[in-house]
Amino acid sequence: MLFFVHNLPAQDSPDTGHTPTMEFGNVKIDVKGSFEAEFNDNINFSHTDRIFDIILRPGVTVGVTDSINDNNTANLQMGLAWDQYLLHPGLSSYTNFAEISPDSKLAYTLREPPFTFSIYDSFNYSTQPSDALAFDPTTGKILTNIRSFGRFMNQIGVTGEVEMHNLTLSVGLYRYDVFPQQSTYDFLRRWQYTGSLGLRYLISSTLTAKLDFNYTQDYYRVHFENNSHSWYFGGGLNGSITKTITGDATIGFSDYNFLSTGSNGDSSQPGGITGQLSLTQKLSETKSHTITVMRAMNFGYVSNVVTVDRLSYKFEMQGFILPKMAGTFTAYIEHGSDSGGLAPEHYYKYVLSPSVNYAINKRSEVYASYEFAQKFSNFGARTYYRNQVILGLRYEF
Repeated sequence: MLFFVHNLPAQDSPDTGHTPTMEFGNVKIDVKGSFEAEFNDNINFSHTDRIFDIILRPGVTVGVTDSINDNNTANLQMGLAWDQYLLHPGLSSYTNFAEISPDSKLAYTLREPPFTFSIYDSFNYSTQPSDALAFDPTTGKILTNIRSFGRFMNQIGVTGEVEMHNLTLSVGLYRYDVFPQQSTYDFLRRWQYTGSLGLRYLISSTLTAKLDFNYTQDYYRVHFENNSHSWYFGGGLNGSITKTITGDATIGFSDYNFLSTGSNGDSSQPGGITGQLSLTQKLSETKSHTITVMRAMNFGYVSNVVTVDRLSYKFEMQGFILPKMAGTFTAYIEHGSDSGGLAPEHYYKYVLSPSVNYAINKRSEVYASYEFAQKFSNFGARTYYRNQVILGLRYEF
């Protein structure tokens, strides 16, 4: 299942070298503020019932790091933002809750070389519809053109690592929960348990090999979606290919076993190859571009799984027009296909997005972005286009 939230970074890592906002002994506190104005001509991803709105988005990010000693660190990272819809204010306050960025996290890390142990709780909350589908259990109908989709996601877990020369072994166990805030989305409330095992081998100073295995059990509160257990095994390489080209390649196999516990009408047992190949070329000291091809399998809205294939391109340039200005252009083509269900969707999506940012000084920057998205679906109501413009300011206190 694909969940997205606005790009509100919770906080930089504590080792970036910048001066923190406040210090109290071993405790360092970083505070950043932001303000965005968004102009969106299709907030509900609709074909005919298009809704335009202007959204004001003040936000704050806070990072707190407590270096207890050389081997013990506790940190809290959190990003908060409030979406104020000017033309449809009911979308702003129906939950009376700010959005929490997806990289918000509370963690404690213990290092005793060669071992590292962490316990963490990462969380986020979003009201963005994200092109979601809903199901009305009273009528049995699939609902589209969603204006808001409030959900809280939480992941709590433990990880451990041991380093042995060039080899790093990692193990992890976590629980992940999705809590929709509207009754329309009760059928998506779920929890899952995942155990993972990973190996990283440093072939050279610029090349790393990896192997990963995980096993997941997934449960839904409402008997509409099917419960399941699944596993993934894969590996890859990342690092420098030449002096100007770096790559990151991952390929693996995912396999799902869905139980007949739900009524979504999807009896499929999907599985197959997933992965990603990304190549970045440095064209000059100020220019670089990246091409990425990927395939992913995610839990669906009204199906067992949606398979997503994407081809994307990104161009970045420092000193764009002005010395302190950076420009970025991204574009991608995406194809998605549900594995089955009451209303399986198959779609193509095309997105173009140029953006610029200008550093006013070391602590503040302004930025602007535009995104055009066009989607073609086998459901007419979910074939749409959308224009989105964002103007923003960030300031580090």
